[in-house]
Amino acid sequence: MKFKFLFIAFIFCTLGFAQSKAKVTGIISDADLNNEAMPLVNVMIKGTTNGIATDLDGKFELSVVPGTHILQISFVGYETIEIPFEIKPNETLILDKSLTSGSVKLEDVIIQSRSNRGSEAVLLLDQKNAIEIKQNIGFQELSRKGVSDVANAVTKTTGITKQEESGTIYVRGLGDRYNSTTLNGLPIPSNDPEKKNIDLSIFSTDIVEN
Repeated sequence: MKFKFLFIAFIFCTLGFAQSKAKVTGIISDADLNNEAMPLVNVMIKGTTNGIATDLDGKFELSVVPGTHILQISFVGYETIEIPFEIKPNETLILDKSLTSGSVKLEDVIIQSRSNRGSEAVLLLDQKNAIEIKQNIGFQELSRKGVSDVANAVTKTTGITKQEESGTIYVRGLGDRYNSTTLNGLPIPSNDPEKKNIDLSIFSTDIVEN
């Protein structure tokens, strides 16, 4: 008799559990494409692992326990929507929904470029756009000509000569007092008290950009 009682109780528990289930079903469509059915849309009960993807006709069906839930619907490129609902035991709730494409906000893109000031092309362009008479020579040309120091480097420009066995530079038609040397825009004082300009042979072309 005890065995029969337990067996009957087990049957009642099983039936009670089966009867407590409810069902949520529906069709997901694309609002941007005349409400065409959307396959492979993610549909799930929020906060649980109970979920499914819509079929080729946009249909879904979920078994849920009675109570209050939130149905979450999401798809890549579309706005995620959440639908609160309450369902009773053995009830079948139909929730059809249309998704709209989501707007994506892009941050500003800043493109920066840096010209190689020592390249011959950049120096020629700089010389062309200059408002004064200007001649440039860069590390590319110096490397190609095998120049090792700045004193010899400046003689590769028009009108510049160098005194033999020294780094003293002369500009054609101008005396020493009319010459000046700058490094990165700042004047360089002479290392010879009798001359205005510094001996440029002390500078290696390895440190020169232009």
